[in-house]
Amino acid sequence: MALLDSRGQHHPGTGITMNSDPRPRYTPILGLPYWGTIGPFVDAAVEDATGPAERELAGLYSAVTPFVLWCWQSRGIELRRERMFRRTLVDQFIHLATPGLAPSSKATLRGALWRMVETLNPTDTSVAGLTLPRSAPTLPYSAAEVAELLSWAASQSTARRREDAAVLLALGFGAGLATRELLEVTVRDITVRDQDVFMSVWAGRARVVPVLPHWRRALRDRAEGGGSQQWVFRRGRRAATSNQVTDFVTRAATTLDVRPVRMRATWLSEHLATGTSPVELLSLAGLQHLSALQNALNFAPRTRHNRYIAVDK
Repeated sequence: MALLDSRGQHHPGTGITMNSDPRPRYTPILGLPYWGTIGPFVDAAVEDATGPAERELAGLYSAVTPFVLWCWQSRGIELRRERMFRRTLVDQFIHLATPGLAPSSKATLRGALWRMVETLNPTDTSVAGLTLPRSAPTLPYSAAEVAELLSWAASQSTARRREDAAVLLALGFGAGLATRELLEVTVRDITVRDQDVFMSVWAGRARVVPVLPHWRRALRDRAEGGGSQQWVFRRGRRAATSNQVTDFVTRAATTLDVRPVRMRATWLSEHLATGTSPVELLSLAGLQHLSALQNALNFAPRTRHNRYIAVDK
């Protein structure tokens, strides 16, 4: 994504625009031809919605810019907060302008825009009527698919990539970490105790997760490699950003479906199938409500351990 800075110079791939304000400005490529018109309005909206101390602006910019552009360009709505930041318009934008987004992504986008409405137009009385469909269930990997992923990890082009691929699978299948969590764990969060390996998780709900036996080796090797301050997955990066797993998988040019969310679903299903109680599993997974286990229960094999477990939808 090529963007312009305050002097009209391109910064390929950075996703930010620099100006006299020390905080970076985010300008999606679709907004560039119209930024002279909508840019000041978007900048002011994000500034007032986040406050002067906020530095992680990219997510909010990527939500509000296409919304403002759609309202102004497609609906002819003037750039005034009381006219544009309304719940009914947010719902229309989600329904009409985001056909390619998954239901979960639509819900996330709508939530961000609704929060902006609450901040920027608190007197809005419009009624939101859009009901988003439920996301498709997340299928756990089959045994054959797990074997394919192990082969994929072992066939990476360099030793560093093979290590990172093995660690990615271990954190997902062995500890059930969500994407944000596996990106933020460091080597010092790995505890090796005799034959056991434990992962300490600090992102979100802090907890200690025992790693399933057949996934311990990659994490034990990573711990023995030293560098306690280094990230466990993709060491050497400066920060944790949401696209780092996708970027790693994309560079492998594979047709396999390599996703932490499916690894976590597989981990949950395996725990239920082997007798871990739902209450204990909630704690291990960093979840709060039994309803969060419904997807895993739908796919976990029926055993004497979970045959009578029911979770209200």
